[in-house]
Amino acid sequence: MDHCYLKQSIEIPEDAGIERIGENTFATCLRAFRYIFLPGVEDDSVIVQADRQFVDFGGVSDFRSSDERLNEIWTIADRTFRACSDIFFLDGIKRDKWVWSGDAYQSYFINQYSFFNKEIVERTILGLRGSEPFRQHLNTIVDYSLYWLIGLEEYYRTFGDRRFLKTVYSKMESLLNYCEQQIDENGFIYGRTGDWIYIDWAEFDKQGPLCAEQMLLARAYESVIAVRGALGKPINGLDEKLVKLKDNIEQFYWDEEKGGYIDSYESGKRNVTRHANIFAILFDYVEGARVENIKRSVLLNPNIGAIHTPYFKFWELEVMAKIGEFGYVIEQIKSYWGGMLDEGATTFWEYYDPSETGPEKYAMYGDKYGKSLCHAWGASPIYLIGRYLLGARPTSPGYSTFEVAPRAELPDELICTLPVGSGQVTIELCKGQVAVTSSVAGGTLRLADRMIELPEGQSISVIL
Repeated sequence: MDHCYLKQSIEIPEDAGIERIGENTFATCLRAFRYIFLPGVEDDSVIVQADRQFVDFGGVSDFRSSDERLNEIWTIADRTFRACSDIFFLDGIKRDKWVWSGDAYQSYFINQYSFFNKEIVERTILGLRGSEPFRQHLNTIVDYSLYWLIGLEEYYRTFGDRRFLKTVYSKMESLLNYCEQQIDENGFIYGRTGDWIYIDWAEFDKQGPLCAEQMLLARAYESVIAVRGALGKPINGLDEKLVKLKDNIEQFYWDEEKGGYIDSYESGKRNVTRHANIFAILFDYVEGARVENIKRSVLLNPNIGAIHTPYFKFWELEVMAKIGEFGYVIEQIKSYWGGMLDEGATTFWEYYDPSETGPEKYAMYGDKYGKSLCHAWGASPIYLIGRYLLGARPTSPGYSTFEVAPRAELPDELICTLPVGSGQVTIELCKGQVAVTSSVAGGTLRLADRMIELPEGQSISVIL
């Protein structure tokens, strides 16, 4: 009891026998739980009942394959994500039950490959941003404000709805203006008193502006430019700020000798972590030989600290998929998320370090059992499999056109159904042959250099 995460005591009058207490409702304890301990209860005279509050988003996606490990990971990821999807996307249903912008941003991608619900994305965007005036970064975290801005472009790419963009346009502009009040002469964003520069649970050199934060700022500029363009608004010189920022990122943070981007230039430590380097590839800020350099010197370098959060494992594996390392991605999904299953996980966690095997694996924030064991960002295998291993993605806003590009590294036998805008597409692999059926028009099957139209309602079969 000394280390239990949530406690609640019920005051029982001294003259009240247990038979006079007909019912006690724990109305203030709206949290998920895995275990409940009732001290002093030694028999079955007490009946405990718990109500589950949830939003039923129904089922759209489905995944089954000859690889039972992948099947189980998909199932647990789906359970995790649905548990964290309510009126808004929530982070941890045991602990915070809050709308955190980082969790929400990744949830937008997972939603795209699970139940594809537009309204929860809109509610979450609006709920996070709140009303005017804007006086504090989202969740007090600078990067989380930048994710909100980037999320608007992702929303439009997924749903193609200009109406909602018009609704939030003024909020986007005021948030951008707030962020630009803490930009230095190099165009870098920095944290002020009360701000949290997060990025990830990792040991960064945070003396001075952090490189990964500048990568996010550049990406946020790109997203605001895209939203302004979609609404026919003027760019207002933001493209020039973007060019200056990207030039200065190269000048101040790239280290040729280390083959990667450093955290910060002010301390002189030239410390390299994976995060800014992952963003550089993810956001297409590097290409060709530079990508290979980062891959060799950082991403596959065992001397660079490993990532221990599913949150940033999401981006790391997306980058590895983006550069064609699909076999590596499958192996990492099976070993990292499978490692949580081996530790008894029934939903995926906020943080997982495979070296922690005793009770310490549940600890966080100085609390022996403080770790969230059901966290929205833990469900990212759904996105990684759907987006990169099956290659489903919109090629124009709102999936008016889209493509499917299954990879050879997938299991030999597989059937998966994924949402594509207002419809769905089913991909079936069996004995060297792929069959694809789309319920809507506008789809293309891409296999290496072959591009095959997907007629609405017809199955297309191709020998791989």
